[in-house]
Amino acid sequence: MKKYVWLVAMLCAVGAQPAWPQAFPVKPVRLIVPSPPGGGSDTLSRLLAQKMTESLGQAVIVENRAGADGIVGSEWVARAAPDGYTILVGNATAQVANIYLRKSLSYDPVKDFAPIAGGVESITCIVVNPSLPIHSVAELVDYAKKNPGKLTYGSSGAGGAYHMSGEALKAITGTDIVHVPYKGLAPALTGMISGQISAVITSVTVALPQVNAGKARILAFLEERRYPKLPEIPLVRETIPAFRGSTIWNGFFAPAGTPPPLINRLNAEFVKALNSADIANKMDATQIIGGSPEQFSAYWKGQIELFAQLARLLGITPQ
Repeated sequence: MKKYVWLVAMLCAVGAQPAWPQAFPVKPVRLIVPSPPGGGSDTLSRLLAQKMTESLGQAVIVENRAGADGIVGSEWVARAAPDGYTILVGNATAQVANIYLRKSLSYDPVKDFAPIAGGVESITCIVVNPSLPIHSVAELVDYAKKNPGKLTYGSSGAGGAYHMSGEALKAITGTDIVHVPYKGLAPALTGMISGQISAVITSVTVALPQVNAGKARILAFLEERRYPKLPEIPLVRETIPAFRGSTIWNGFFAPAGTPPPLINRLNAEFVKALNSADIANKMDATQIIGGSPEQFSAYWKGQIELFAQLARLLGITPQ
């Protein structure tokens, strides 16, 4: 009987043990960025890695695994051990758009990942050449309808979020504005300034230096709320209520199966770093998402539904 009681006690003790090591982390944590160095996600990741290294007492290392619209890096994390040491810096393309643009993926953008926390959301705007007689979205639509095919707009590439937003605006307003893809936002803005194209859909971070120099004019922002630093500039939705653009964002994901207590620990570290004064100042042209794992999951699912609506509006089918 004593042996039986002892065995039951031992089994209960084993069952009471946590499903993850409380000493976490005991080795470096890797942030996998599925895009090349120098982009927005890479910049944010390196800032966070420095803060989190100080907080965790272990190195947080940024690794760029770019390729195939985020597929290479996403697949790498999806196949990693769910132990908190390999984290994906996901984005709107890899975790949302690829669901609707790709027929077959080597990973499931939803089932293979556990959301940890949101990163930042880019603030997107429509910018025009100041030589044009266009000072508002209403004037842009009116000019485009009176001059079909004459206006052109640039984006950072075909199929991206900026391009999708431009096509959504065209579809909703029934206008004929020609898209010109560029290899990045900076070349697109340069093309607009030089007169090659009429307008650009871009981030406010890229646009502001040229706006301040008088070489570009912001017509409106594509967000859900006005940009606090330029509150006088309206939203596209204020003129066209039905408009919904494709959002540029990033966030942090662990492999599916990562224990919830570990997800919560990582969430606390990411949110603390995101809200630190120095990072907030350096990322002031973006909006911090942050939030709990549940809140970020809801945000992510909302972005999936938004892209689904855009795909239906534009007749997009997976290729």
